[in-house]
Amino acid sequence: MEDFKAGTVDVRERLAYQDFINEYVIPHRPVVIKNAFPQWKALERWTPEYFKSRFADKRIRVAGEWTTMGQYIDRVVSATPDDPVPYLRECVIRHFAQELAEDLSPFTEYALPNWLSGVYPGWWNGVLNRAAEPELFIGGLGTRLLRRAADEEENYSGSSGPALAGYADLHYDPTNCPVLLCQIYGRKHFTVFSPSDTPFLYTKGRLSKLGNLDAPDFSTYPLARQATAIRFIQEPGHAVYVPPLWWHATKMMSVSIAVSSTFANQVHWEGVIDDVTLPMRRKHPRVADAMARYLRLDGAIKAKLGDRYGEHPFRTRYVETAVKTAKKAAKSMLKGVWSPSPEQS
Repeated sequence: MEDFKAGTVDVRERLAYQDFINEYVIPHRPVVIKNAFPQWKALERWTPEYFKSRFADKRIRVAGEWTTMGQYIDRVVSATPDDPVPYLRECVIRHFAQELAEDLSPFTEYALPNWLSGVYPGWWNGVLNRAAEPELFIGGLGTRLLRRAADEEENYSGSSGPALAGYADLHYDPTNCPVLLCQIYGRKHFTVFSPSDTPFLYTKGRLSKLGNLDAPDFSTYPLARQATAIRFIQEPGHAVYVPPLWWHATKMMSVSIAVSSTFANQVHWEGVIDDVTLPMRRKHPRVADAMARYLRLDGAIKAKLGDRYGEHPFRTRYVETAVKTAKKAAKSMLKGVWSPSPEQS
């Protein structure tokens, strides 16, 4: 069966933080880090049985439908590739159960500093702080991010219409940020493409229209033959660093429990600024320009606060000095400038 061209990814053991920054963050290269968070108690505690026994009655929303954690775990452990369970994803850990934070402390240094957390004016406060929240991901054998039936529509977004089982939703993450994916339990298969392959991936926005990556349809998408797929297996204790704008899709090879952390620092900040001001740029350029100036000042402040900024992502309040400074800067820089939401623009 014809497949994509094959690429490789570096696999490093207990990678030194500065080497991580110099060799992967700055040059925007993905890496698999083995034994990346040995301090986490979650590696010993987080199993399907643990979540069912401890949070059986806790309500969660999976693929748009409400259920309980106990009912969902029952489906997860009985899932098969022919009958996969939907993905529990983007579940904010701090909101789901604050006690889980203790099992993830101290937080991994590979996701630091995280400049996303802070105080921002208007709509941006919710967007950036929400992006900074570590999230819980759970799936069963064969689980993928599911494509949607509307993928051939002119305004395709990948999020409308009924789910089409068996398709991987190849995407890159919003806000121009990298993501650190930490595997706690089970095994996960990754497929990753470089941003240089974007012309070959039939993309709309940050989503690709390619279907089943295990059996690519080159007759419908002939340019995809030129893309290079990096494929690898993620094991418990491994962290996968996916740089900004890198395309990725996953498939569960067993019951899987993972933590996702989106972050940004000095290397990524200009990209974040461009991404979050874009919705305003066309109709409200003064608002976008003011917000860009504010974010650059905010970044300069956080740079002085050092490499540990954001090291307590489960706290409801962030570094006091940064918060006070940000509030003063916001008032002085955006005084008299209306800050509508993108929906109003």
